[in-house]
Amino acid sequence: MQPLPTDQLLSIAERYNAQISPLQVLIYIPTLLVFVMLIRGTRQDTSRGVMLLLAAEWGIVGVLFFLLHMARSHPLGYVCAVFYIGTAVFYAASAARAFPPQFHWKPDGQSWLSVCVVAFGVFAYPALSWLLGRGFPATTTYSLGPGSVAIFTMGVALAARPAPRLWMVLPPLIWTMTAPFSIWLWGLYEDFALTGIGVIGIAGVLTWRWKLEGMQVKDTVRFDF
Repeated sequence: MQPLPTDQLLSIAERYNAQISPLQVLIYIPTLLVFVMLIRGTRQDTSRGVMLLLAAEWGIVGVLFFLLHMARSHPLGYVCAVFYIGTAVFYAASAARAFPPQFHWKPDGQSWLSVCVVAFGVFAYPALSWLLGRGFPATTTYSLGPGSVAIFTMGVALAARPAPRLWMVLPPLIWTMTAPFSIWLWGLYEDFALTGIGVIGIAGVLTWRWKLEGMQVKDTVRFDF
């Protein structure tokens, strides 16, 4: 259980990105589809599609990055694989609920926060690695990297109506808590952003939950928002 050296971690990321290429680019196609779904909103099939896409992204990272690449070099890979694959199953099962969470971007503060977090995960977070001298493919922040998927999920979760669900925010929130370890062990200073995203996520959940206190709104609202 000796710490994994930084150069070995980046080598794992490089092999992972090289082997799944061009999936990193292709994943932006369903990501754009999520944007369309969030703008469209208010339909159960739309919400199930969003949940299943999130499940697929967490499953890809869990199996291909952690289990098939990182676990071969360090036991920590198995722990992370269990977490990501478990989260994928969790989101997929949530999509099968009678009343899945509903996602909708509207012209309000909640939606703008969601848009900003999603855009940060898709564009700005990978750019931070590039600015720090870790360009593709030796980066853990690009597209189907663990942190990018967690940030993207947090942004989507913040778009849930009538308010973000804590249970949906919990997996990416847990992952943001690992940021101090990645900074300390491997010098991945771009992961300071993960801590900020975690704070934003929990603040968003609490803010809109407080706004709903005393209102006659059920968690199973389907089409009336």
